[in-house]
Amino acid sequence: MARARWRPGVNTSYEDNPSAARIAARQQLLFPANPRAICEQMNLNWWAAAKLSEDGWLSFSPADTPRLDEAQEAELRFVGALVAAGCDRGMLAILLSGLAKPYAYDGERIYYDWALRRWRLLPDADAHPEAVFTDWLDTLVETRDLDSLSGILELGQDAVSRVRVQGSPLELHPGR
Repeated sequence: MARARWRPGVNTSYEDNPSAARIAARQQLLFPANPRAICEQMNLNWWAAAKLSEDGWLSFSPADTPRLDEAQEAELRFVGALVAAGCDRGMLAILLSGLAKPYAYDGERIYYDWALRRWRLLPDADAHPEAVFTDWLDTLVETRDLDSLSGILELGQDAVSRVRVQGSPLELHPGR
């Protein structure tokens, strides 16, 4: 779990474990997807999807599963997207080595950090805005981005002065 600077009364932690993006429940969907239709949507060759099962990348056989539950659909979409993007067996082995099987991950909630060579959970800026902002500030300091830091400082000082003035509207960008 990543931590931003501590402030009294503010939760500055956010989850960075990709397992939080897993679709664990084998929930039956009201309108279950057909694996062939999913493959067509993703431009994934049907033979490649069947091969994913044979090679152990999928926990189920798309050919033997006429209707997918929520976890199976997520698994086919996640692994299938990697194959459709051009990953071969060797690259799949590298990319998926740090993740637990079955690979039923929500691809919109995780990303592969190439520098760290691992999957990371996308931070939820709405859940922990201070933590995300603090991490961004740390990055700006590390990269010595004085222009951005000065701009943030100026915006912050302007906001504080407007809050101190009685009756002043609390908008960051007057005139917009």
